[in-house]
Amino acid sequence: MSVQHKRIGLLGGSFDPVHNGHISIVKSFLQSDLLDELWVLLTPDPPHKTGQAQAAFRSRLKMLQTAFNDFDDVKISDVEKQLSHPSYTIQTLEHLKAEYPESTFYLCIGGDSLKDFKQWKDWQQIIQHADLLVAKRPATDNKKIDTILKDHVHFVDHEPVDISSTTVRDAIASGDDVSGLIPSSVKKIIDNQKLYKNNNDE
Repeated sequence: MSVQHKRIGLLGGSFDPVHNGHISIVKSFLQSDLLDELWVLLTPDPPHKTGQAQAAFRSRLKMLQTAFNDFDDVKISDVEKQLSHPSYTIQTLEHLKAEYPESTFYLCIGGDSLKDFKQWKDWQQIIQHADLLVAKRPATDNKKIDTILKDHVHFVDHEPVDISSTTVRDAIASGDDVSGLIPSSVKKIIDNQKLYKNNNDE
């Protein structure tokens, strides 16, 4: 099947670092019957994380590539590195729609992001380019969705894994074992590059 005619999920983030929670949510999105494949978009400089120190883009990209190496239907993309900064979702979507006009895109987000979605830059334009594919807890009530968004939201059942990148960074900085939080291949990169050893983030 040509990329031009695929149904593609887009999952963006800084992935600093990618962890088992990210892998779990990707699996949930792929279990949806709406997607042919999922593209993980690495964000160079998220607008909402201004001033926060990050691992180098190349290091984060390498960790993503190794974490999803065995997923045939996952593509790791650095497209946002090629676009103007800061990295806004609407800009990325407009670029991809121009590049692949025959493809159908779904923006993959978590339930918490749906609550704040109307605070995103140009959110009205975003839903003109891509419907939202939302990972939710199985028991979540869907009846409280904003009326404007309702026709653009599709839910995927997901049991969240209680891990955050901040938790992983803080654990590494404290010298704690993170083997159960991240893939072994990602841990190897972190160890080899001595990442997050001097973490002063919140």
